[in-house]
Amino acid sequence: MESYILNQSLCNDKPSNLSIKINEQGYYALELVASAPTSWKEVNHESLMVRVYVNGAHHQDIILFYGKQHFSYRRFLGELEPGNYQLSFEYFSPRSAMEDAAWLDEVRVEKLTFNENEQLAYKYSPKLYGRSVYSDYDNLYTDTPLEMIYFIEDWDKGKFIEYQMVFSHEDEGTPAQFLMAKWGRLLDIEYMVRVYLNALNEVDHVMYQGPHHVNTLYQKELLDGRRPILQTATCNGNFSDEITSDYSFFFLPSYEWKKEKEPREVVMERFPYVNDVMDWEAQRQLTPPNPDYNQVLDLENYLFIQSSIWDVNLGQPTIDFICKLEGEETIYSSSFDGLQFGSFWAAYTGPYHHFGTAIPLPIGKKYEDVEKIEVRLINDNVTSVTVKNVKILSYHRLLGLQTHLNEQFIQELNQNLKEKTVWKKERV
Repeated sequence: MESYILNQSLCNDKPSNLSIKINEQGYYALELVASAPTSWKEVNHESLMVRVYVNGAHHQDIILFYGKQHFSYRRFLGELEPGNYQLSFEYFSPRSAMEDAAWLDEVRVEKLTFNENEQLAYKYSPKLYGRSVYSDYDNLYTDTPLEMIYFIEDWDKGKFIEYQMVFSHEDEGTPAQFLMAKWGRLLDIEYMVRVYLNALNEVDHVMYQGPHHVNTLYQKELLDGRRPILQTATCNGNFSDEITSDYSFFFLPSYEWKKEKEPREVVMERFPYVNDVMDWEAQRQLTPPNPDYNQVLDLENYLFIQSSIWDVNLGQPTIDFICKLEGEETIYSSSFDGLQFGSFWAAYTGPYHHFGTAIPLPIGKKYEDVEKIEVRLINDNVTSVTVKNVKILSYHRLLGLQTHLNEQFIQELNQNLKEKTVWKKERV
């Protein structure tokens, strides 16, 4: 890794230029260590953006969402040939005061090394243009993209790579309290695009998640002949191959999600900063006068739960988790006690075995106040379900995500045995 110390401000009329030398052909990452006098919690002062140019051509943009804290923004620089390159960084601030200046500490350029799956993921990784629904630059203040994960599976002609994008939230779609019930997060994690490869690892075709969650055939030109170019097109994290905005991101495929072993919510542990951004956006957006169901007043009052379900058809509500606090008879439920509106349930109905959910606790109550935790079958139309394991976490603004319990078990629930205690505090 080559490191270039900048230690300079970046303001409206003063771009920063950097000459780098690439000695070997390969895939490279760009890491920008920077800060900004902004706050993702503060309305109309959420972030600044740095526009990145390579040899004079606009390459991508980096939103400085982490405010005054010096943060490493790691992005994909692409496949580079040996030679000299000129990097330029320009200040951009459509919402914050123009006298604000970003601070650039350091630029790092790293040649990437891969295993076989990582090499495929990088070779075909997509470019994403920012959302422009509420304004020209929505992602500078809401639903900003944070990480891109992927998995690789076989299909009839070869392999396909599915890329999923992690956003800080979703403005429309599922209300906040139901996001916590159904997914155990306010983050929006969305299937973005699948690149289907033939036996020679050439692109056969590309599908993406279009508006209204419609799986859509990609029909535009591919970047470098192999990379899809998409734009976040809706306020619930769906995409389009029609590009209408002028800011873009080139994310690294940062984690191979092992979907048969873990939930997508593993990103909250792998990339702890996403929890802070999620929390800051909630403090700014998910407060009164929003309706109660779209308020999350304090993420520190939640138990974040990870578990898995088996031997049942996925895509339907099956279980929830409940807890009781010491000295109380009240039951606190991840599904609001099986709340439903028509076909909509406040419970997990996703397509994967492993999932997350969350239990809201009263203000000031923590995991240490919990006396016992139970799992329940909540759907009378489900004959039986096998539940495997439970992990309990909580979020602390100073300490980050804390793991309290990681209990291994296998439990069948059915219409005769609808609930089972999975943990109980030992009496001292």
